[in-house]
Amino acid sequence: MSTDRTKTPAKVSVDMEKCLRVSKKILDMLKKKTKSSAEAYFAVRLVGLFLEERLGFKMTPDQEEELRKLWRKQGEMPSKGL
Repeated sequence: MSTDRTKTPAKVSVDMEKCLRVSKKILDMLKKKTKSSAEAYFAVRLVGLFLEERLGFKMTPDQEEELRKLWRKQGEMPSKGL
């Protein structure tokens, strides 16, 4: 089955609270496995790009903003350095 990657991705329904919990675990792991916040950032971006290409969808601006609000609401927005 062929997918047309030029189409705008459809919004995928996800449990944002669960995504937030999982992301915190990933951040903890990155703190242990990387030497700098730049390495951590690039690792996360590479995984995101891989999933976008492999699965054919990506986060919408609305979903991104919702996740940012959840971080702020919980008072746990990551600091600038990992």
